[in-house]
Amino acid sequence: MPPHSDNRHELTAGLRALRLDGGLSTTELARHLGWSQSKVSRVERGVTLAKPAEVEEWAQALHADPELSRRLLELAEQQGVELLEWKRALAPGRRKVQQEIQMLEVAASAIWVCPLDVVPGLAQTARYAEGMFRMGRDRALSDRELTEAVEARLARQAVLINPSKRFKMLLTETALRRSLLPKADMIAQIERLIEVSRLPTVEMGVIPFAARERTHTYHGFSVLGDPDADDGALVLAETVTRTLTVREPDEVREYIAHYNRLAEGAVFGDELVALLRGISAQAPWS
Repeated sequence: MPPHSDNRHELTAGLRALRLDGGLSTTELARHLGWSQSKVSRVERGVTLAKPAEVEEWAQALHADPELSRRLLELAEQQGVELLEWKRALAPGRRKVQQEIQMLEVAASAIWVCPLDVVPGLAQTARYAEGMFRMGRDRALSDRELTEAVEARLARQAVLINPSKRFKMLLTETALRRSLLPKADMIAQIERLIEVSRLPTVEMGVIPFAARERTHTYHGFSVLGDPDADDGALVLAETVTRTLTVREPDEVREYIAHYNRLAEGAVFGDELVALLRGISAQAPWS
């Protein structure tokens, strides 16, 4: 449980005072409320956080005056918010990272995503995201941590329908042919790529094997924000040991220029869909 705040102390003290003023023992109050005696005791001691509806029941059972009832209900609601924020602060690393990236994406007017040999997170299916997290360099995730991380990554995709934003995504044919998942899951992932590529906010390209290379690929990266329009535009680039963050505006512009050079060898639109359909039909995955 989160640390005790002044609001929480005021709430538990108020609930206990109400019971004592009403002349009821914890057992008697529990009977009135239909709770266990241990629950009443835990709520009074702050071991269990009472929900607003439970606080309202408590106040009504002890005939609290309206002003006191409103105050206790307000404290219970504030405690709920504090608990939520506390849980977020202690979120497992993978989920927390996804939530932090989501905040950056929401704030950016434009995003360039160039993961090269994997599908961009903004276009991944749940099964693909799960596979990516399972292959991560960190310790193995519990089932709950994995579910929460996948859900957090998929939640980021809601930003794609915001008409005020623009997204550019670039990957290589290698990303489509890697045997990362069973055949059915890879086919579903390609269908998701086609779906995302058709969104009006998205320009997606794939660099096919047959394309003449224009420049070195170097490494995957994401540009979050236009340095000429957004405060705090930055580049994220993941290495084996850490995620690098580049904030210098001129360097951010260089990454955008590099993206554009890479994109010269990519296919887009109908040609992209044809390439994706062809790979799906070949089903090259083991």
